[in-house]
Amino acid sequence: MPAALPLFPLNTVLFPGMSVPLHVFERRYRRLVSELLEPAPDGGERRGGLRRFGVVWIELGHEVASESGQGAAGADTGAPSTAKDGVLLPRVSGTGCTALVRDVRTYGDGRYDLVVEGGARFTVTDLSEVDASSSEDYATASVSFLPEPMGPGAEEQAERVRDLYEVYCQRLSSIGMSVGTSAELPKDPIALSYDVASLVVLDQTEKQRLLEAEDAAARLALTAGFLRRENRIVDAPELPNLPAGPFLNNGVSFN
Repeated sequence: MPAALPLFPLNTVLFPGMSVPLHVFERRYRRLVSELLEPAPDGGERRGGLRRFGVVWIELGHEVASESGQGAAGADTGAPSTAKDGVLLPRVSGTGCTALVRDVRTYGDGRYDLVVEGGARFTVTDLSEVDASSSEDYATASVSFLPEPMGPGAEEQAERVRDLYEVYCQRLSSIGMSVGTSAELPKDPIALSYDVASLVVLDQTEKQRLLEAEDAAARLALTAGFLRRENRIVDAPELPNLPAGPFLNNGVSFN
């Protein structure tokens, strides 16, 4: 059954189970967060039930819009719209992940620091009309949640990914780099597929491909291919240019 979600476009692909810190300062998203946190008039459950919103990856444009709703080079990040052939969005992806607010810090000027955790994947089936000239309006969408099938051969793919990821971490360590990882990777192939997808250093286009994979087996097979490539790159005699951003930034996404 379709559900309604407020949308928060980011330059980062969010996976189920992945934690991301957010610094929220743009007016439309300060409003979004304040409404999520607003208690019901009778003091009961918070408005809208769960404190969650939908995160979609920005394929073209920027996280931060100006007061006019226009980002750099005129990219309108405030009001995404549907493409001519249906659900795909020209600036943000049509497949995203819910973000559940786990921790909140509120500033006196209306900004927020959040820690959110990825919840469930969804596809956008309909998108609200938004006044792009307004700095207060954020997009909402009707979404359909995606199933999480295991897929054929998932256990075998999971073992392959574990071995490749261990080599990946060892080779990065040998050149003085590392990726954040839990003490022990999940045993469940579905959880493993998302955990490793969130940890491997890839460009966001490849991350989005992993998010959209139809089942855990397909996601793990894609991840294995990416890991083989990255292992060859890291093991090269002369290390080529690597995507330095994930190693050098502070891990905070700004809206």
